[in-house]
Amino acid sequence: MERNSIRYLVLMIISILLLSGCGSGTMEDESMGGEKESTNLSFKTIKVENTPDRVQQWIQKNRSKEVEKVLNVDGMTYAIILLGQKPTGGYNVEIEQIKKMKTNSSQSDSVNTVSYEVTEPEKGSVNIQTLTYPVAIAELEGETSQSFQFSTSKEKELEDTEFIAPQELASDGKVK
Repeated sequence: MERNSIRYLVLMIISILLLSGCGSGTMEDESMGGEKESTNLSFKTIKVENTPDRVQQWIQKNRSKEVEKVLNVDGMTYAIILLGQKPTGGYNVEIEQIKKMKTNSSQSDSVNTVSYEVTEPEKGSVNIQTLTYPVAIAELEGETSQSFQFSTSKEKELEDTEFIAPQELASDGKVK
């Protein structure tokens, strides 16, 4: 009888220890390594020719550079990724998602994170032998003043990535 009591006591202690480690995580804060609250933003991927003329001019002037840029033009926001000049075909960049992440308790303290995937030609593959300029453009409704962060899907940590503030374009395609 005493032996059964000890077994039940041990089982209860183990159960309590196991259950105490299972929490909802709602009490975590950033210092404890918790996730920041985030919301997926709606966007559509568009081609260069479907952007306003000013955006097309800016892309044409900067296409040979590797650039991540956010532009507010004609009531819309454009998140743009240029891979620069590449020696062959087979290079591609694709925006996978854009999330609005709260950085503090207030909604005004948030940053938009753009996750994208870069594809390079496989070794030994046959590709067109011409200079290419891979680009990806996400169009978001409305203009925003919130900063953006860009990262490839392979980059897990965003802490060291640069914040990019949206900029306005003049009618000649130059940043104001």
